[in-house]
Amino acid sequence: MIKTLRYSLLSMLMLVCGSVAAQKETLWAENFNSYAANDVPAGGDYGYACKDGESSTKVFIEAIAGGEAPELLISKKGGSFSVTIPMKGKSGEMTLNFKANRTLSVTSDDATIGDKTNTGNDYTIPVTVAEGTASVTLKFDNTSSKNIRFDNAELFIGESKKAPGLSWGVASRDVTIGSEENNFPTLSNENNLAVTYSSDNTEVATIDTEGIITLVAAGTANITAEFAGNDEFEAGSVSYKLIVKAAPEPSVDITNTPETAYTVAKANDLITAGLGLETKVYVIGTITKIKEVSTSYGNATYWIGDGTEYSANDLEIYRGYYLEGENFTAEDQIKVGDKVIVYGKLVDYKGTKEMTGSSIYSLNGVTTGISNIKAETINDGAVYNVAGQRVNKLSKGINIVNGKKIVK
Repeated sequence: MIKTLRYSLLSMLMLVCGSVAAQKETLWAENFNSYAANDVPAGGDYGYACKDGESSTKVFIEAIAGGEAPELLISKKGGSFSVTIPMKGKSGEMTLNFKANRTLSVTSDDATIGDKTNTGNDYTIPVTVAEGTASVTLKFDNTSSKNIRFDNAELFIGESKKAPGLSWGVASRDVTIGSEENNFPTLSNENNLAVTYSSDNTEVATIDTEGIITLVAAGTANITAEFAGNDEFEAGSVSYKLIVKAAPEPSVDITNTPETAYTVAKANDLITAGLGLETKVYVIGTITKIKEVSTSYGNATYWIGDGTEYSANDLEIYRGYYLEGENFTAEDQIKVGDKVIVYGKLVDYKGTKEMTGSSIYSLNGVTTGISNIKAETINDGAVYNVAGQRVNKLSKGINIVNGKKIVK
């Protein structure tokens, strides 16, 4: 008798389990894989209809909703997508699953729509269909102020595995190599499923088994988390686009002073790197070669170096001016071997490292064009300014009286 009772309980258990695990039958499924970019699903076996809102409702080759590309963009502020599904004699409790990156309003005049639940971008809605219903039209409305991506829709009757509920929460993310401000997306994995991470471009970014990303070079890479599926949860994967930017050029402090003037080697390095070329700087060196001292134009072209002998690495001072920015008035005002600090802009002119817009700050330690000033009694005579023009009286600055420079 005990044996008979055991068999009876086993039979009842098998009957109960069999009724709960009724075989799944799909009445409608759509992942938009048969469409091209900008297609508008219409008609067909399921009477698709799309309505535009503030923008167009159409297919996009992206995977923002969390499925695979392509997917349907349902326009913001009034856009919608509807489908009419033949019931083929089926009725009762059904399940509607789909992916969306924002909440859609789901309605039907032919069936009872239950309360939606979602895990990340995976939505599940119970649908009850009355016996004898020939077809059910489901309408997905976007009443929000943002476009909604929609994908992997399915209406079925019977039992189905649970959606894995994975989500990155973003479609893309910008990061910069070497930046401490980088904020990588975190995978939402509420069911604690075992996932595998991957990058489709390891020359840009890699991701390890723990989901830690290493940036390699500028470019883009799709980062994916994939679940293989098990007895309870269906397989699934989610991806986002990682946009990697190159590290910014290092900043250069070019606020040097005559006391911290750059060497010629340092100036050459800055020119090569293209750094610190916007502001005038001080460079110290020895004049190693003179091309021209022009008293007509008041400027000179010469080279300075860190050594005393001319070399190809010396810095060309192109049409620079004399002390205090004055014009050159004599060819012997500078000579090879003079120690100078020059103030001007560094430039790469067709491969030649130069300084332009310059003047000599100091020449052999002297910082002014006038030396050995003595107080003298000024005899009556003509007064001239530094431009050689005769003036009526002394003015502030440099004057020429009796052939001598006088500072007032």
